[in-house]
Amino acid sequence: MSLPGIAVRVQDMMRKLGNYILAGRFQAVFVTSLLTLLGLVIPLFSYVFSGLVPAFVTLRLNAVAGMQVIIGSLLLVSVITLLVGMNPLVAVALAIGVWTPIWLCANVLRVTKDQGKCLVTAWACSLVFIILMHLLVKDLDIWWTDWLKLWVEQVFDAEQRTLIEDRLLKVAPLMTAMVAAGLFVNLAATTLFGRWWQASLFYQGGFRKEFHALKLPRVLILLAAAVFVLLLLGKAPQGSLALDILVLLLFLYFFQGLATIHRTVAVRKMARGWLVGLYLLLLLLPQAILFLACLGMVDSALMQRLTGKRNDKSAGDD
Repeated sequence: MSLPGIAVRVQDMMRKLGNYILAGRFQAVFVTSLLTLLGLVIPLFSYVFSGLVPAFVTLRLNAVAGMQVIIGSLLLVSVITLLVGMNPLVAVALAIGVWTPIWLCANVLRVTKDQGKCLVTAWACSLVFIILMHLLVKDLDIWWTDWLKLWVEQVFDAEQRTLIEDRLLKVAPLMTAMVAAGLFVNLAATTLFGRWWQASLFYQGGFRKEFHALKLPRVLILLAAAVFVLLLLGKAPQGSLALDILVLLLFLYFFQGLATIHRTVAVRKMARGWLVGLYLLLLLLPQAILFLACLGMVDSALMQRLTGKRNDKSAGDD
């Protein structure tokens, strides 16, 4: 089957699933709970996909409907995990750490129709995690080292343990930023995918229009510049609050860079192969994230400058 044929099949499947979810709260709770329980077998599955249905319902209906799905899924997953002898706190952790932040991001996007504000909301949620970690944990390096050692002991045998421990412990100072970045990417990607899903069913082309218009606040460029200065002065070592914030900012501007590339390809009517090549590059060379983040920062700064000039011109005409 050709790629266009596969795309049509997938879109048709998503349409049917979307209509099923919107048929009632029970259906939405059932699908969310099913995705979450599948995640107990495939751990990343629940983290990546379980928040998609609450986002979709919130975007299509309203905040109350989205929260009803979250509460219903929390209760159902808690009961099922208790019945099979598992810890029901898994559902509580997902509700607090994943579903509720996604619900918040989806609400911002539903009300503002501005994907930039949605991404900033996801970034702010992840920033709260970083700040709380620095406030509540006395020594983050030791804390992450203990967690990494525990994980290595549970997963690897004695022969592999020493070699893997040495490598993992080197990344302990970066773990706060890495976990926060992972949280941000999950919140942002899930909410945006929910928006794409909604648009594909009810507003063809709506997601593309919003994504091409994505714009981040100017103040974040100033914040990034301030942290860069601290880094150059040697005031932002590994594990510092400033460096953690900078890493999170880079992932935020990565999405701005993606939007810039997509907008450029569309405006210049370039072949879609350029986008395929971009995503293949990201898979094969993750360092390209840094390039896209820098591109996003430059694009954001230029957009702010052009907007400012237009505003000045309008004021002069008045």
